[in-house]
Amino acid sequence: MSILLAMVPKLSVRELRQLASSNQLRATVPFAALVQQPPDELRRRAALQQPKTVVLPGKPQLARHALALVLGFEEMVAYPVGAGADRIESIGRAPENDIVVEDPSVSSAHGELTWQSGPSVVAIRDLGSTNGTFINGAQVGEQFAILTDGEVLSIGDAAFVYVTIDSLEGLLRMGGT
Repeated sequence: MSILLAMVPKLSVRELRQLASSNQLRATVPFAALVQQPPDELRRRAALQQPKTVVLPGKPQLARHALALVLGFEEMVAYPVGAGADRIESIGRAPENDIVVEDPSVSSAHGELTWQSGPSVVAIRDLGSTNGTFINGAQVGEQFAILTDGEVLSIGDAAFVYVTIDSLEGLLRMGGT
């Protein structure tokens, strides 16, 4: 899967590590990020090759899906979300979207992400896409569904982990920034 970006900045996991090691991560990713996940088979193979267990207190779900950050998938991409004023950003395959995911399973205008700076809430809704939008396997409809730290967001077949800045910093530290 090739992922391109229109308006939201795209960073690789390698770039996230560099930002964290130079204490610049919060300036670039002030609230949270959607981190691309490698295909399931690659994640399984990588997990079997790792001698360490990844555990973040109180966040077992996040630990299960953190492999892109701690197991060396340096070219996976992340999209910072939730920065700045309240807003809605489009996500889909068409180039006019704010977040462009070039994957045949993603609809042209697949969904919308929204966030509110006051309570720091990020939510997504589906715009009637062909292959659906899912949070941890549960289908999201046309009403906004709130994302929480460590949840897997699937847009068609493209999967991302929603990670808050605090968890992102912890995972990058464990992965050897």
